[in-house]
Amino acid sequence: MELKPGQSLAGYEIIDHVKSGGMASLHLARKRGVAGFQRAVAIKVVHPALAKDRKFVQMFLDEARLAVLIQHPNVVRVEELLEAEGTYLMVMEYVHGCSLFELLRALAQQGRRLSPDLVAWIGAQIADGLHAAHELRDEHGNLLDVVHRDVSPQNILLSYGGHVKVIDFGIAKSSARADKTRVGVIRGKIGYMSPEQANAQHLDRRTDVYATGIVMWEMLTSRRLFRAANEVQLLDMVRNPQVPAPSMFGEMPEALEEVVMAALRRDVTDRVRSGKDLRDRIFAAQPSAGSVHSSMLAGLLATVMKDKLREAPLGWAEAGLTGEPARPSTSFVHDHTVVATQAHFTDPEEEVEELDDLESLMASPPGSAPRILVGSRPQLTPMAPPGPAPRPSQPSFPPAFTPPGPPGPAHPPQSFPPSFTPPGPASGPPSSGGVVLPFAEFQGPPDQAQAPAGRAAVVKEPSGAAGVVISLIWLLVGALALGAAIYLATLGFG
Repeated sequence: MELKPGQSLAGYEIIDHVKSGGMASLHLARKRGVAGFQRAVAIKVVHPALAKDRKFVQMFLDEARLAVLIQHPNVVRVEELLEAEGTYLMVMEYVHGCSLFELLRALAQQGRRLSPDLVAWIGAQIADGLHAAHELRDEHGNLLDVVHRDVSPQNILLSYGGHVKVIDFGIAKSSARADKTRVGVIRGKIGYMSPEQANAQHLDRRTDVYATGIVMWEMLTSRRLFRAANEVQLLDMVRNPQVPAPSMFGEMPEALEEVVMAALRRDVTDRVRSGKDLRDRIFAAQPSAGSVHSSMLAGLLATVMKDKLREAPLGWAEAGLTGEPARPSTSFVHDHTVVATQAHFTDPEEEVEELDDLESLMASPPGSAPRILVGSRPQLTPMAPPGPAPRPSQPSFPPAFTPPGPPGPAHPPQSFPPSFTPPGPASGPPSSGGVVLPFAEFQGPPDQAQAPAGRAAVVKEPSGAAGVVISLIWLLVGALALGAAIYLATLGFG
């Protein structure tokens, strides 16, 4: 079923289409009641093409049944599951705001990053919400072993009132789900997977702790932690993570950095044990974060995201927010962000957010190409790194013509593998051109004038026209030499 603005369904009036994902679309709606009562909600509905697919419908129902059980202020509330006109509708709390991804991208474009206090406060809210999901139990008191599996800045919503909400349990693992993930299949955004998730191993709540650690690392730096030219390279990186300390990209509290790095330990047995443990460690490491108030985040959003707020389909009161809305002020930016000279958060692959960003890749040995099963995005085409255009390695000649050259072995082009180079002095944000591998620089052969001592200078190859002239000269010299040899031979016989 395609919902359209103005349509009424099961007591809800559709206001606007918000976005579409791989499995479902999201709509803004209004619930109307007696005496002028009305309330904004979000309605998620399975795409018509998938509404008859038993597997997708079962996943949708599993998500709704699981999410409706989680009652926590830091988790988007699912209010009810409806069946109308042959399809299922999931009615959810409407969050009037933006995603954390959108805020980080906007700050990075301005060369800013969140202050350590705000990073710690937001990270603690995320950990709190996840802990509530992890502690979910059935009617007999048994843990349901819930793992979100898709914690990322795209799935963290920030309301314009200053509240933090975890969303989208569409691919969550739980013992209560009817749809079980097959052995050897992994799901989630590759750039936010734990090593055990990327290797299709057993998962528990510490996988979500790891993903929260990535989100906090990125909040501290305004950079993506794992970024590659394509999904195969990215999968190799997350399977064998090399995580630099956030302080390599700017000054920050040592104690808070240690907590983030503890959440990002590769060995799951050495990692922070739970969302509650992570929250407690965050506030112990950054006590001043306890003084952060939601109004501070609200003010920052009103300032940095003012264009998005202005274009919102609902106003402050219509969205159900109470109190006075925050007014934009540069003081919020000054007080709650810091300069990030190496900020770089724009990622073409993540520009278009999906409601159900479902990556299913068969487990494969590190270094091998995984088999893509469901919901993968098209592979990016690597672009050349910024810099001068490379010189051609040899002149261009017609296909049938092979010019003679000086004797000697041919020299194949040199290969320069990417290498990690710690960031140097601040030099402004990196160029947005090209696909940049995280913490790697592509090194090309040095110019002739810059060749180090004791190393042969690079000899410039002739251009195409010059090469033809040189070839003709070689042919002429060869003809003269041949004529001379014949003449001398004739004299000898004479």
